[in-house]
Amino acid sequence: MFKFESLIIIALLFISNVAMANEEKYTGLHTDIPIGQIAGTQLSINIAFPTKTSKKASPVILFIHGGGFVSGSKDTKNQQLRNFSKRGYVAASAMYRLAPKHKFPSQIEDIQLAIRFLKANAVRYHLDPDKIIVAGSSAGGYLAVMAGVTGNSDAFSDHGLFSSQNSVVRAVIAQSPPIADFTLPTYQNSLAVQRLADPATTDIQKTLVNMTPATYLDPNDPPFFLSHGSKDPLVPVQMSREFVEELNSIKHDYVYYEVEGGTHSLTKSAPQKAKMVFSELVKFIEKWSGDI
Repeated sequence: MFKFESLIIIALLFISNVAMANEEKYTGLHTDIPIGQIAGTQLSINIAFPTKTSKKASPVILFIHGGGFVSGSKDTKNQQLRNFSKRGYVAASAMYRLAPKHKFPSQIEDIQLAIRFLKANAVRYHLDPDKIIVAGSSAGGYLAVMAGVTGNSDAFSDHGLFSSQNSVVRAVIAQSPPIADFTLPTYQNSLAVQRLADPATTDIQKTLVNMTPATYLDPNDPPFFLSHGSKDPLVPVQMSREFVEELNSIKHDYVYYEVEGGTHSLTKSAPQKAKMVFSELVKFIEKWSGDI
């Protein structure tokens, strides 16, 4: 009997060791990971994993590239992914469909898909699905804000991809984002509307309402870190000011830095002030990726 029990124990140990050996450990930068196909477009994501392994699941920063909704690539964020992975984060950059071929809401649907993909693979990638922070500038900032305000909304289709997951995020970071109330006459001819709104739509007013982040804003949404240059020639700073007013109206948690003299790129137009904003941004990330 003793010999038989010993053989069973040895067999179980062998199986356990094989399973551990086959368990994939992710390190470094992995690019073009497929996450699903929508309307014939194969979408993908880049992910950089922490250089040091931890027993605790890692928080996530999902970067969203800019480019005026018509250009740009998730690959432009690869160095940022590496930098933040060294700080202990799972850092990702999502692909999204571009205008003019793809109109609203294609872009936000793709970002929501990336969030659901990360949550669905939380165990595989050793990440914390409840600590996903989205970050972007310009067009990417708009999509980050939209992801923040629509995570608890069913306004957009999930296209049957990872439908068991939600797209709620922990916090939002956006620089120079076109986050206007697009129903206002002032913004109805803005670049965002020109590029995202389908001119063939029979109800442009409904599209403008649906494009407006404040449409979905509620007290359950995540905290926001917003920054904008006071002299931005591409995205009027008034857009961020008005969104901040919306946040104030519901006493929502946010941080807002308006950089005096800054243009669309804070790094280029006001480098010293941009460093200060980045320092505060890192503190914001550390706060909301921790145990609040």
